[in-house]
Amino acid sequence: MIFAIAYRLTIRTLQVALILAGIAFTCWCQQVEMVKVFVDDDLQPVDLTQPIQPSLNLNALNQQPELRWYSMFTQVPDNWTRSAGISLRSESVPALAGLGILTYSLMRTDNETWRATRKLYKTSAAVTDVSNYAVVLGDGRLHLGIATAFAGYGWLMGDSKALQVASQTIEAFLATGITVQVLKRVTGRESPAQATHHTGRWKFFPNMEQYQKHQSSYYAYPSGHISTAMATLTVVAENYPQERWIKPVGYTLIGALGVGLVSKGMHWYSDLPVGIALGYLFGKVSANPSLPDFVKRPNEKGVEFSVVPIIDSQGGGGIHLAMAF
Repeated sequence: MIFAIAYRLTIRTLQVALILAGIAFTCWCQQVEMVKVFVDDDLQPVDLTQPIQPSLNLNALNQQPELRWYSMFTQVPDNWTRSAGISLRSESVPALAGLGILTYSLMRTDNETWRATRKLYKTSAAVTDVSNYAVVLGDGRLHLGIATAFAGYGWLMGDSKALQVASQTIEAFLATGITVQVLKRVTGRESPAQATHHTGRWKFFPNMEQYQKHQSSYYAYPSGHISTAMATLTVVAENYPQERWIKPVGYTLIGALGVGLVSKGMHWYSDLPVGIALGYLFGKVSANPSLPDFVKRPNEKGVEFSVVPIIDSQGGGGIHLAMAF
């Protein structure tokens, strides 16, 4: 018993240490100063330490309002307003339609895909371990810790970018979390662990007292764990676009988190797309307070997701997730 507790504490300590090391390395990389280089065609020295007049687009990309300690709270209402405006634009119709179709398609196979994932969880020690640890990635306390780590580093090292990331992470956390909690209390969908219907009943506008007493019977849709993780990842990736490893590593962890949430009976696969979309939207808005229309940075390609439910002839099921970035 003592050895098991010590083992878990050691693993958690290593996880925290790796996160802090990754944050410190990412912040440190941004402090590297470019020295004189030579242009190949005329071999004339160009001093990159001197200020360069930015173009209009780059100026807009780099513009940030003055950061105050309370910005993380006062910006939240503005984030809701801007996010609603972006969602209601005509250009957003294809994305919203695709999100609806994907969610509906996953609902049609929720029971089969959950049972297949649950079977793997029970029969595979590797899947069990990965799921148990991956679910922690959506814990709000972890993301508050990440924001605190950025704030601490920024304060100690005088790094304004790290302080900005800390503030925007809290901002996205609040905007996403409040929105998700409202939606949960409106939809009242049963989680797989408490389902009285093969895909979970929807008990719209449940009694609040009952909700608090039996949350797993109402809190499935949408997933707050995955929306919180996606919001934090988006804020960090937006602030450190030069760090090309952040997105592939982050999206892989998001995928593991999604599988873990389903395998432990906390969510259905159809609870995930809207959660991911909300986290991405609020993360984008929080990290780009001066850009309501999300101007893409040079060479930014974006991310493409493909999620396809799979059912075989013997009644088994699964899900195929593909991602290009």
